[in-house]
Amino acid sequence: MWRRADIAAALLAVLLAGPGPASGHDAPSLGDEFVKGVFSPNFVPPAAGSYELPAVKRVADFVLRDSTGRSVSTERITAGKVAVVSFIYTACPERLGCPLASRALHDLQGRLKEEGLSREVALLSVSFDPGRDSLGQLAKYARIYGADPTLWRFMTAPSMRVLEGMLESYGQDRTAVYDDRGRFTGRYSHVLKVFLVDRDGDIRNIYSAGFLVPDVVVNDIKTVLAPSARD
Repeated sequence: MWRRADIAAALLAVLLAGPGPASGHDAPSLGDEFVKGVFSPNFVPPAAGSYELPAVKRVADFVLRDSTGRSVSTERITAGKVAVVSFIYTACPERLGCPLASRALHDLQGRLKEEGLSREVALLSVSFDPGRDSLGQLAKYARIYGADPTLWRFMTAPSMRVLEGMLESYGQDRTAVYDDRGRFTGRYSHVLKVFLVDRDGDIRNIYSAGFLVPDVVVNDIKTVLAPSARD
């Protein structure tokens, strides 16, 4: 039976051999300010249910605002579903940062529909730049990435206290970058992380740049949804 360490080792071997070419995303009306790329390894993931994903930690519920301005709890969004949660900011210039996470969730959204899993999963992207990521900006970003609002929500925290609590709960780092004169550059230093959270609110996997592969995430979701995974 495959274990988490086995999967990581296999993916690492692919990384050391060199990634395949990044594919651009030529969506209609795509603005130049959003650069996309996705890691496409020559790797066949193990079959769903053939490995285990033990719980990493329990995350708390938070009340956030969606792109329409409504206050909604994450518990309500994810009730009875597996959640894939990312933390992003729309001005992120790093190709292997937030744009990669959003492109991967875009591709994952399509795969979930193909697999008939869209009612079992919630995709959630939370901005950690609430001062600049207005509701309108988040709505624009969601349109650029082709987000289906019934499946993929873009949200922001109503206060820094809520945001910091959520980042701490998930274990997501975020540090504002300042120049030599102490002025905010508009950029944040952070490690790309995307979290797979089960229906009980436990993190079951954490994906970073080299491991954020939609095929892997789909099989992880199926593994977590299997009845034996809840026993």
